[in-house]
Amino acid sequence: MNKIKVLYDVFKTLKGKEIFNGAVKVEAVKEDIKIISFANEFSRNNITGETKIKINSELDIDGNKAKCDSNAEFTMKECHKHGFHGMHHMKGHEHKFNHDGVRNKLNKVTFMLSILNNLNAEEKDDKSILTIDLKDILKEIKDMKTEFHKDLSKEDSDELHKKFHEGKHHEHHKHHKFIKELLSCEYDDATLNIIVNKNNEVEKIEITAKGETNVNASVNFVW
Repeated sequence: MNKIKVLYDVFKTLKGKEIFNGAVKVEAVKEDIKIISFANEFSRNNITGETKIKINSELDIDGNKAKCDSNAEFTMKECHKHGFHGMHHMKGHEHKFNHDGVRNKLNKVTFMLSILNNLNAEEKDDKSILTIDLKDILKEIKDMKTEFHKDLSKEDSDELHKKFHEGKHHEHHKHHKFIKELLSCEYDDATLNIIVNKNNEVEKIEITAKGETNVNASVNFVW
């Protein structure tokens, strides 16, 4: 089946959705130790910006443990104006660090084309299943990250590191460390599946990775 047509129909359908409801679940195990257990139920109204989330997470990385159980209701419009001011501040610094803009943009285009090239599509039981082998994709992400930091001067690298460890970003440090941990792992097998129903709606996204760390992640949507 035509994977470009499937992607077009999916994005066109998603663009017309007013409400997104779903649940995220992530579990990662390394050396028989569950280093992360994360669950997030979410609901978002794209018209009003009203968003509801319920998060339950536990991290255990190198003996550093963290637990979070929280519920929140807010509007994204308010957060865009106030709560995410720090993120806009970071984007300013990102622009400063992006001193080799053309090559950086070409790297991103090449990366997206690589994902598209590795994407396979098949039809099964009135559903479209998009599959990507993530093993090479994860390697490309690590290579891009390494190249980015290699191009930074010592001063810019220190400033970027500081911004991720101070102020509003400090609370995200452990989660950032977890993501870094997962991306640095070597995987023997890693696959992403996207299940699309006959109405061109994404029903489920699944990620399975096996290696020095075993990861199982899923996003289930309720339409």
